[in-house]
Amino acid sequence: MEKEFKSLYQQLEILKTRGINISDNYKAQDYLLTNNYYNIINGYSKPFLKKRERYLPNTQFSEIKYLYFFDEEIKRLLFHGILLAEHHVKSVFAYRFAEAYPHKKFAYLDVNSVDHSKSISIAYIVNKLNQIIKKNRRYQNNSINHYLQRYQNVPIWVLVDFIDFGELQTLLNVLKKPIQNKIAKALTKFIKDNIQGFEGVFPPETMLSLIANIHEVRNICTHNKRLIYFKCREDSVFFSPLDTKYNIRPNN
Repeated sequence: MEKEFKSLYQQLEILKTRGINISDNYKAQDYLLTNNYYNIINGYSKPFLKKRERYLPNTQFSEIKYLYFFDEEIKRLLFHGILLAEHHVKSVFAYRFAEAYPHKKFAYLDVNSVDHSKSISIAYIVNKLNQIIKKNRRYQNNSINHYLQRYQNVPIWVLVDFIDFGELQTLLNVLKKPIQNKIAKALTKFIKDNIQGFEGVFPPETMLSLIANIHEVRNICTHNKRLIYFKCREDSVFFSPLDTKYNIRPNN
């Protein structure tokens, strides 16, 4: 059966028949109107369920609201940290890539600048970068437009501010190993600043693995999807300085 539209009043009545206590109907209706019944109830009422479509005794509508608020606060904190990490990774990537190809215009569009074994990812990212340049070259007071007009080139340190985190991840994955090593090494100080007592190396395999997970979490935060119960699709490479701090073992 296709799900039928339910008015705010009907939505509250459904919740009441399932065992949720609602102290103020008008406030609850206003909250569901501005926050979406599906997102709030289907997303955050899970811990209060006794069985399917039946809630634990004395479950309050306000408790579900607070869990949603708690999830939002965690996402804000995580997103702030992710933006800091993204800034560092973008800056280091742009510098190390430009260092490797100092005299080659549009080196990031040349398949000889990347690892040939990643052909599918290379085709994807080259197409995406071309689209970014084509789109932004039309606008005045735009750094891509400026560099094309004046130098007939868009350096990687200019382009990097126009790519999103997913495109950055793909670029890092298709780089040749020596550049990946240099980027990971350059990020070691950032790791030391954020993991107390860290000494040692930050392997590129670990870097790429963590960035894959960070990208997934960033998307959750950006699109305001539910973070509680979320599991990354990709397993992280075990990184002892970080994982052992939280009692995570290599076989977890």
